Amino acid sequence: MSAVNLIPKSPEARLTLAALAVLLLVRVCAILASPLNLYADEAQYWRWSQELAWGYYSKPPMIAWVIHLMTAVFGNNEWAVRLAAPFLHTAAAGLLFLAGREMFSAKTGLYAALLYALMPAVTLSSSVLSTDGVLMPFWCTGLFLAWRLRSGSGRMTAAALGAVVGLGILSKYAMLYFVIGLVLTCLVDAPMRRALLSWSGALALGVMTLLIAPHFAWNAANDFQTVGHTVDNANLGGDLFHPENALTYFLDQLGVFGPVSFILLIAGLITWKSRTEGDPAPARWLLCFILPVLLFILCQAVLSRAHANWAATAYPGASLLVAAWFAERRALIWASLGVNALAALIFLVVPVLSPAQTRALGIDNALKRTRGWDVAADQVFAEAERIGAVAVLVDEREAWHGLDFYGRDRTVPLISWRRYASPKSFSERVGLETVHNGPVLVASLHPWMRPRIRGDFERFEPAGQIRIDLGVRGNGCPITRVFQLYVAQDFAPAERNADWDAKYTTVKEFDEPPCPSKD
Repeated sequence: MSAVNLIPKSPEARLTLAALAVLLLVRVCAILASPLNLYADEAQYWRWSQELAWGYYSKPPMIAWVIHLMTAVFGNNEWAVRLAAPFLHTAAAGLLFLAGREMFSAKTGLYAALLYALMPAVTLSSSVLSTDGVLMPFWCTGLFLAWRLRSGSGRMTAAALGAVVGLGILSKYAMLYFVIGLVLTCLVDAPMRRALLSWSGALALGVMTLLIAPHFAWNAANDFQTVGHTVDNANLGGDLFHPENALTYFLDQLGVFGPVSFILLIAGLITWKSRTEGDPAPARWLLCFILPVLLFILCQAVLSRAHANWAATAYPGASLLVAAWFAERRALIWASLGVNALAALIFLVVPVLSPAQTRALGIDNALKRTRGWDVAADQVFAEAERIGAVAVLVDEREAWHGLDFYGRDRTVPLISWRRYASPKSFSERVGLETVHNGPVLVASLHPWMRPRIRGDFERFEPAGQIRIDLGVRGNGCPITRVFQLYVAQDFAPAERNADWDAKYTTVKEFDEPPCPSKD
């Protein structure tokens, strides 16, 4: 194939390619220039990537595999951990162009690709590596392949569809919404029903099953850790009716999809009949991949809680649908793209600002979770070496992951203290009982936990503190991360029960220290 043949022929395809290439370049440069430390979740995924497996504590394995590949090539750097994110989202947007062109027109494909690529959630997810970022290329490829299968493509398409659904499930269990969407399309769309209830459908199912079987075998061999954590995340215990959360949910979706985009989606659903004068099949088909996600997460929010990004898989299909419904009303499409582009510019600029610039803008508080872990790791492990500690004990999951990544060359184990009888996070999987007896450096962030930690040792002596400057709040108060240090010996943990927990006087977990007087 000549180089000329690789150049897209249609102006819409060339414009899509150019726009996505520019966005990709800008996002890669922003990652390379960012001074921010890894988020706790990113550091956790990096830790998983050090030992390849078919599953991990709270997520399927794909994200760890991606990080393993990137860091094997580029080294253990923050930018290397994150580098795949913009490429994955660019691929997803490109696949939406292809899907939109197949289902509607090249112009619809162009708008859909841009609506997706400039979504606020995608902009944020392009600067950090998350399971959503790893999932989306498979979801978008699935939409493209499923429509081609409906249109009469052969068994190679069916096998490819099964592969991307399987790989999507290995990325995030939210891919199961895609399977639900396929089932619903069989109920409302005769060509899709004929395509899936055939040997092609059986082939797709077989390929998907072969790909995900090792992961679920790993879960079975590891007490269903990933599945169990996903169920726990739903938090369906206690009081199960919070109608006020519905408003929060809808406001969150304005931020995920973009305010104009989400309003256009709702307007399109309300005026459904007037927008289906032509062939209604593509829109009806797409709604099978949109409405179940939006409605299920809405129910989850009302019953308990829902994070804003939990409905993210609705928006590749929504991008296609909004683009198709409003392709002839370009002012609305460009209004949506303009608002999202402005938000994208802000999201791109903020992570590369210097501490002096973020302090002047009063936004240090928003960035504090991604600052100071490198400095803290140097000081904490230097102190551990100085006192001859056999381990460092911390009392926060985020602290464990931050110190783990930035103290990856440490010579002593890093242990996360267990408040409960069994581990409640990946950081707690290894207990202090695995470390031979000797002095333990306790680096505590939470005053309310310290009496409990002290009760697990025969000897517990103050050893100073480490203060990390994270910036200044908008009201002028300094933001600091303070590790209170103790040297503890003779680990003898008490039995974790209600009496043990009740005997300690607690301090509210999220109380902020008062701002020091400026007088």
